[in-house]
Amino acid sequence: MRVAKIIIGDINSLTGGYLYEKKLIEYLRGKGVQADVVSIPNIPYMLQFFSNFWLFFYFLIKKYDVIIEDGMTHPAVWLFNLWARHVKKTKVVAIVHMFRWIALRDSWQMPLAKFMEKTMLMPTSLIIANSMHTKAEAEKMGLPAEAIEMVYPGFDMNLIREKGPRSRDEIKLLFVGNWVPCKGLDTLMEAMHRIDNPKIVLDIVGDDSFYPRYARKIKGKIAHWGLEDRVRLHGRIDRESIGKFYSEADIFVLPSYYEPFGIVFAEAMSFGLPIIATNAGGIPELVEHEENGLLVPPNDADALANAIDKLASSAELREKMGRESHEKSKGLNTWDECFRIVYGHLKRLVADDT
Repeated sequence: MRVAKIIIGDINSLTGGYLYEKKLIEYLRGKGVQADVVSIPNIPYMLQFFSNFWLFFYFLIKKYDVIIEDGMTHPAVWLFNLWARHVKKTKVVAIVHMFRWIALRDSWQMPLAKFMEKTMLMPTSLIIANSMHTKAEAEKMGLPAEAIEMVYPGFDMNLIREKGPRSRDEIKLLFVGNWVPCKGLDTLMEAMHRIDNPKIVLDIVGDDSFYPRYARKIKGKIAHWGLEDRVRLHGRIDRESIGKFYSEADIFVLPSYYEPFGIVFAEAMSFGLPIIATNAGGIPELVEHEENGLLVPPNDADALANAIDKLASSAELREKMGRESHEKSKGLNTWDECFRIVYGHLKRLVADDT
């Protein structure tokens, strides 16, 4: 089997989507598949349209059984996919981690993004959705249900579990995510400002370089509210080091406005952490309110502060919800289980052509 994997930017980028793509390529190559990575430059969103024409020429003389695309490549492939399906006669598979148009609901770009995403996905032979929520959104867009398969992503179960020295007086919150608006970091800062408990501290792990203006806004709030002693910024770290942060945390908090799945939730659950998140997107498929965590409405700093205070005030509740998280994580896919299912779908697609 010959597979081309189209991505935008660097496959080694530290996001859940890129982690998925990198591990998928490693899995396919381990199965003897010729898996080539075709990287499109990470240029501004609207300019990615011109990559459609570059891809025409690139694949004109290339022969692959399957082309696999991340759903976020839609500006660069929405025309290319029509050509690949109807002219090149090549199977196209889209892996949809999220729909950009949903994250852009309040932007003028939303109708255009929705049009391009739907146009990208219509010619595909298979759509792999990362949650029931994503699958349902795809069907509501008018995409054929028979072409959509839901496969939960995997997560790293072998992260280093190591606790360093810490103050027993602290209740440590952990946020893991890149500094992008949909992660709700601004709401979390407002919640920390409302919490009048110096024992509650927050560790933020993630790359702050994606939206410089947004990062300046968050850091400005930290300085304005005098949160420097309670909010600790660790920046981008490698995968080998993230386990230490999970190991030392008491509560994992990620108040995203939109999160179709969230690999970091699965990782935090495997470390036995109670979760505070929002009831948005696919999060309730992982976090059950009052069972292994607390769910609050998106963009509600008061509700978020109350949830943090409730868990921080009860070691017994944290322990109970942490046990539920750990048990629930045992039923989630490993990377190997996830890609075994994906590989099975790819083999069936190729077999249909023989």
